[in-house]
Amino acid sequence: MDPHHRKIDLQSPADLTYLHTNIKNSAQQKLDLAIPVSATPTNEPNDSFRPQVQQLIQDYISRTLTLALPSLAINGLDAEPSMLASDDRTNENVEDESNYEPYDPRLAERLRTLYRQLEWEHTRVAELRREAPGAAARAYVERLEALKELERAREREVE
Repeated sequence: MDPHHRKIDLQSPADLTYLHTNIKNSAQQKLDLAIPVSATPTNEPNDSFRPQVQQLIQDYISRTLTLALPSLAINGLDAEPSMLASDDRTNENVEDESNYEPYDPRLAERLRTLYRQLEWEHTRVAELRREAPGAAARAYVERLEALKELERAREREVE
């Protein structure tokens, strides 16, 4: 790679997965527009035009991303081809990961309560940071005063 050009910085391997998924989804949408599933004859089992085009598109995407890898840096490190191989395997489960849990009002209230408690703890820490140095200094001065007084009392006894 030309040393005068910077690499494209990605923050994590998940960014590469995101890009790969978006490229594949976009290509699938374009393919669906150009060759709709309903346009392929279902009575001819030997018609493999659409699957062939899909395979060509997947090969093109894989080849393009493989050629782009030397120009990518993931979290400051060079991107490795193994990241694309694992990316293909993880994309199969992307739909499963997008499931959400149903809204639970009790859980939401618990979360709000915990955030209130966290805020209160942050406020308490801020107060302690303001007050603790002064209180420690006053306690130190009082202790020194008491020691000085004790020292003077011993000197008087000796005299």
